[in-house]
Amino acid sequence: MKKILVILTGGTIGSASVHGTVDVSTSAARSIEQLYYQKYGRDVDFELIQPVNTLSENITSDVWLRLCECIDGISCADYSGIVICHGSDTLSYTACLVAMLYNHLPIPIVLTAANYELNNAKSNGLVNFRSAVCLIGSGVRGVFAAYADNAGNNDIYIASRIMESDPYNDMYRSFDGRVWGRIVKDKLEIYSPPYRDELEAFSSVKTKRPQGFNKRVMLIRPYPDMSYNNIDLDGVSAVVHYMYHSATACVVGEDTSVIRFAERCAERSVRLYMASFKDRSLERAYLSSREILGKNVIPLFNISPEAAYIKALIAENSDGFDIDATLFFENM
Repeated sequence: MKKILVILTGGTIGSASVHGTVDVSTSAARSIEQLYYQKYGRDVDFELIQPVNTLSENITSDVWLRLCECIDGISCADYSGIVICHGSDTLSYTACLVAMLYNHLPIPIVLTAANYELNNAKSNGLVNFRSAVCLIGSGVRGVFAAYADNAGNNDIYIASRIMESDPYNDMYRSFDGRVWGRIVKDKLEIYSPPYRDELEAFSSVKTKRPQGFNKRVMLIRPYPDMSYNNIDLDGVSAVVHYMYHSATACVVGEDTSVIRFAERCAERSVRLYMASFKDRSLERAYLSSREILGKNVIPLFNISPEAAYIKALIAENSDGFDIDATLFFENM
């Protein structure tokens, strides 16, 4: 196997704790190579680069742009794969971005993170990093995320389907609710689609990377008695409105109706993406869903909040982007 390129971006996996405060540390981030060799032996060579160094809650579109510029400059022929070490808070968003923009690369990309700093005995960071290395060695191509669950299973996710870690168990889940794969005794086992043959047959979609993310996209979610009048649309190009699980949102009241909000968006020339509808045929839909679709909104189907937001962000900052195209298995 050729060497693996490791892109360090900060996060807990690249942090140290000083007097009880966790913050990014370049030396801590780079220790992952030595820690790997100490535990697993020198079965692969690494090349480490660090285009950004931040806690992932502080990630902005400028950070994403620097990461994209870094990936653009990589000579894939020199590597077996790429591991992106990332903070856990926003890993699901960056995973979707990388999956949608770089699924065409001829080598796999794996994002990974840690629950504790690497020098903490409770950290799963090194195990997750090992899973990423094993995944690259498995021969599959695409964009993935590696993160062990609390039961010690070395889970692998399709990067466009991984959803934000929950705040209690600190665990991720896939949008379809299924485990895609696991690393078992250093080998990849795949449990649900897309299977290996589907990945091999996948026709990559080379999406032109936006030169910037200057057109802002707002992501909102409903809750009972939410007032849309409190939402400021100044400087916003588009809104991604993620709905309740039944593909519904409130349609009554002057300030609580998404119908009124859709009209206000139209008046301001702000595109309104609504997600996630379940069935394109709409053979069965709630009345509120039909009313929403009648308001010139852009429907997104069977997609996670992160993937919907990233897809809209790319669309708003690109010319000729097909919002209905499936880029890397994000639509179920």
